[in-house]
Amino acid sequence: MKPKRQYIQPLATLQFAAVIAIVLTHFWLKNGTYLQALCTSFCFVYSGFFTALTHRDERQYRLADHIRFMRDKLAKLYPLHVLALGLSLLVIYIGWHYQLVFSKMTLAHLLLISPWFTTPSFYFGLNPVSWFICDLFFLYLISPWLIRGLRHFKLGWQIAIVGLLIVGELVAGYATDPGSPSLLIPNNAHYYLYEFPLIRVLDFTTGIVLYHLTLTHRWRAAASRLTPTRATLIEMCAIGACVTFYPLGEKLLHPHWYRAFCSMAPIVVIALGAVVFTSGNKGFVSLAMCMPPLPAMSRIGAEVYLLQFGAYHGIRLLVNRLGLPSHGALYFLIQMGGLLLLAWAVHHYVTTPLYRHFKSHERP
Repeated sequence: MKPKRQYIQPLATLQFAAVIAIVLTHFWLKNGTYLQALCTSFCFVYSGFFTALTHRDERQYRLADHIRFMRDKLAKLYPLHVLALGLSLLVIYIGWHYQLVFSKMTLAHLLLISPWFTTPSFYFGLNPVSWFICDLFFLYLISPWLIRGLRHFKLGWQIAIVGLLIVGELVAGYATDPGSPSLLIPNNAHYYLYEFPLIRVLDFTTGIVLYHLTLTHRWRAAASRLTPTRATLIEMCAIGACVTFYPLGEKLLHPHWYRAFCSMAPIVVIALGAVVFTSGNKGFVSLAMCMPPLPAMSRIGAEVYLLQFGAYHGIRLLVNRLGLPSHGALYFLIQMGGLLLLAWAVHHYVTTPLYRHFKSHERP
């Protein structure tokens, strides 16, 4: 049940680039909200695609297989989630003297249910990015039923279903005034269009439908005829399309419905679909995304994402105490270098050993 190897590295590199972009928008890039929403949506679509790829033999997929799948995901990500939460708690205590270890927010984070609360202090809470992991585990939990349900429809109907969901979300987002509740969705609009777990079913489902598209005879026949030159041309056209679409969404859309637009931005499907279509055919872009040190760096994407807030504020406190400059290029290099170094250390000395220990004790 392991994913096909030719898909893995180019898409993993693309996801790592999305994670780095999210970090930059959180701390360094002004007016980067659209890019942040776009990259977050990409990560959900990516997860849906790979979950469908992992469940590709869904006709033989039993409850025991799903329990094993969930256990595997928990072993990979939950220790990291707890460690990132602990780092955030430590930084909050040192920097602001808040003692939140024994709090409802901490419990909600540990139980992976914080995004189900509509209060910002819960779904952002102690580690403001952990809502993503909580949403992701909910999507993993319901993934067999999503995949099996979609397989009952022909591909055209699957695409139509996703299209109707997109239209509904666009209408909801466009009808939302930032200064008042929407007629279609209650306040807080940001939460219901961005962090709410059920809204992310749309992104996840799109990844599943994209995978089902790759199973069609036409897709496989077209992909088999690709040469390295044709693959490179398709990749370059996809890059051109993304460059064209991005300013359209950023500059022309309503300030709140970009959240709906980004949840299924054409850029996400174009980027993911092009890389999947050309993978294995030695396109220049795919080959470039497999060059060292990108494979090694892409393995620490989850650590970079979950540790970013604790690392940033922890490094800021340290820099201030040492009397070093807290702005400019040097500060940026210290922050990004510290985050990457911490992520690498946690990956190699904490999360990977724990996961291997779990696998070694797993019953066959």
